[in-house]
Order: sequence, then C-alpha cells, then structure tokens
Amino acid sequence: MTVASIWSSWWPTSHDHTSAWKGWSHAWYEGVRKKSRDVGKPLVIFTDPDGSLLEHRAQPCRAACDALNALADRGIPLVLCSSRTRAELELVQQEFHLRHPFIGENGGAVYLPRGYFPSSSGPAEMSGYDIIRFAGPHEQVVEALRRTAETLGIEVRGFNGMSVQEVANECGLSLADARLAQLREYGEPFLILASDPAAESRMLNGLRRAGLRCVNRGRFHHVSSGADVRRSVRTLTNLYRQRSRDVLTIGVSAGLTDPSLLREVDIPIVVLTPEIDTARVLRQVPTARVTNTAGSLGWAEAILWAVEPQLKVPGTGRRAT
Repeated sequence: MTVASIWSSWWPTSHDHTSAWKGWSHAWYEGVRKKSRDVGKPLVIFTDPDGSLLEHRAQPCRAACDALNALADRGIPLVLCSSRTRAELELVQQEFHLRHPFIGENGGAVYLPRGYFPSSSGPAEMSGYDIIRFAGPHEQVVEALRRTAETLGIEVRGFNGMSVQEVANECGLSLADARLAQLREYGEPFLILASDPAAESRMLNGLRRAGLRCVNRGRFHHVSSGADVRRSVRTLTNLYRQRSRDVLTIGVSAGLTDPSLLREVDIPIVVLTPEIDTARVLRQVPTARVTNTAGSLGWAEAILWAVEPQLKVPGTGRRAT
C-alpha cells in the first residue's frame, strides 16, 4: 500500500475541504509516489504535545495510551518538539516513558540521550545528554529584550521578571509547573503591556533589528537568539537518516501557533482543535491533513494511522483510516 492510497482512504469524502483539494491531490500524490514509501518504511514521529497528547492529562484517554504502546512495540521514535523548557519536557518524557531525543524552547536546542547517536557524542556538557544548540544563552536574550523595550519606550514583562505565582496565574499552571516553565535556557516568553495598538509591531521590528528571533505562542511572544524549529527538526532527521536513509518523518501538531514543525516533515498531520481555524493552518501548510477528532483522541488517531492504518481508534469504533 502506498502513502497515496493510505492518504486517500483516510480523507473522508464528506470532509469540508475535499472539493478544494481535488485539483491539487493528483500532483501531490505523484510527489509522494517518488518517495517510494511503503508501510514497512522506518518512521520517526515529531510531535508538539500541547493541544494534543497533553490533553490526556486533563481528560484521560485510553486511545492515547494505546497509541503510545503501538509506537513502543514497534520501536518508532516519538520526538517531542515544543516551546517548553528542558525541565518541563523531561517531566513529559518520564510521564510517557519516552527515551528518545527531544527539542525544547522553540528549537533552541536538541537534547540527545547520551550515546543515542554515537556519532554525535562529544565531551559531556550535561549529565545524561549530548546537546545540539541553535540559540544563544538566555541571559543575553533577556538583556537584549530589556534594552530594546527601553529604547522604544514600550513596557514589556517577561518570565524573568515574574514571580512563580504570577507565571502560574498568567499561564494557568500549578506552582510546580510554573517553576519548571521559568527554567529557561535560551528563549524568553514576554507580554507587551503597552496600550498603543502599533506597539507590538514596533517591538517585534526592534527585536529583529537587534538580531533576535520572535515567535508568537498565544498570549506570549517568545524571543530568542537563533532558536529555529525547522533547523532543529532537520538536524535530528539527518541523524536518524545516518542510521537508515529510508526514514520517513511524520509531524503531529495541533497547529496552535508556529507551523514550522509541520512544514519540515514529510507528512504533516494537524490535530483538530476547536480554538484554531483549520483553514488558516492549511493555508500555511497546504499538504497537511486534519484528524476527525480533537485533543488526545485526535492525536491517537493520527499516530495509529501512521503506524497501522487498519487499527481502530479506541473509543470511536472507527479505523484510523
């Protein structure tokens, strides 16, 4: 079975976007066919857990557990890629028994379990990890943010200047989770407090002129010196392809903010989210597919389709296709 045939069967004929893709689909199928992918091809799955996998915490979902077990049984790496800090992602890794690399702080760094890729191992910089850094240190970013805001006369407030309680209140986190969220190593989340509608544009332009990169993550902007999701995903993919050149990458994300993860993988899948305009995500990532269900159930649907299309998604009675 080819990717094209799997893809075609998975997309419901009644889907709202079907007619819009009729003229496009043939050309896309031809492009996928050139990859010569079959079901047995090695997979690596990249996922942003927010709005998808981590919804399992708020509302336990057996499907998510079954999907994780399916990945573990087949030895398919699940790589977390998030705006969260290393400390936050380590907790997620432990919770879901993941032993694979992960990408933190919007592509600020890739954390490789020590010895996971022997070719990438160097002098130990941090216990348990080989680290590939793409961003400059957090302290420099905080100082550059402060200088830029002062120069422009725009009031901002970053995590660095907030108490643990304030971060918890602003982000809806427990105190323990807020403390982990503050342990930034590369980027700084911040709010623009100015009432001037043009202040945001002036601030973001000022940060760009200062050589910094800024992405929007909901209420907060995240500023860094060089963090790059696409580059981090590409670098990690190349390491996997040193093991097997046939590796196919799949990206699973709710598309809450930055679509960089979905743009860098071979097959992007968007987890349906009521808060997000799906059409907007599809305009940004035209080759993406959208799950039929939301949250952790939608995440499981995407994973089970990628792993074993004939499997049924628990709790729905439907096949992943």
